[in-house]
Amino acid sequence: MTKNKIKTYSSKVLSVQESVEENKAIITRCISGSNIKRLNNINWLRHEIAWNEPQVLFWMPKNEQAPYFDYSCTKGLGDAYDYILDPEHQKEITKTTICDVHWLIAHDTHILPGQYRTAPKILEITVNGGRLHTPDPSLIPQLLDNVFYEYKHSTKPDPLRAFDLHYNLIMVHPFDDYNKRTSRMIMNLALLQCGYRPIVFNRKTDKEGYRKALSAMANGDAKSYYRYMYNTMKASQDQIITQLRSSNIK
Repeated sequence: MTKNKIKTYSSKVLSVQESVEENKAIITRCISGSNIKRLNNINWLRHEIAWNEPQVLFWMPKNEQAPYFDYSCTKGLGDAYDYILDPEHQKEITKTTICDVHWLIAHDTHILPGQYRTAPKILEITVNGGRLHTPDPSLIPQLLDNVFYEYKHSTKPDPLRAFDLHYNLIMVHPFDDYNKRTSRMIMNLALLQCGYRPIVFNRKTDKEGYRKALSAMANGDAKSYYRYMYNTMKASQDQIITQLRSSNIK
């Protein structure tokens, strides 16, 4: 990669970072002083995360999702969203936290909720043209400790720390299913702890973009992953600002 290309990329990312921080301040001003407006935004985000996002990111085309996408799925995501909003849970993120979140997401499904997997799995992530295998199940507790240690001691900007946490949890793949949903919820908890609003993957382009971003990171292209995550964060903020400004609630 040439120096000119590197400079162009750096400038582009910096611009998105600045927009994210500016949007953060705008959203804070919009919801401060109005508990009703804040609650309205919380409910809107809950709907997007629990209803629209899983349909967008689900592996099957939307017109074929009905047998697999039901009320239990959306209810679990809504319950987990309520969990991360609770100030009592906005403390240090631990293994207990992710087990609690996974339990809420999966407890009305066929998956054993909150329990680590006991068998190897194959990730839906392509590396060098092949599928990626998960770590040995016996290593999960130790690997999670490493993930949380890295998150706690990272000197990166807060959004990047949250993006790393999201990716690293997916790579550990601690549960039999609902790992990505759990990881996205934990990422949003990390963002809430730092004063940001949750990210919502509800654009049509996220179905393919999310998968490609994870594969890019797995193949060593961290810049593409971070760029996608930052752009998604900004898109979510833009939707929140529009929702807040168009609301009749004062």
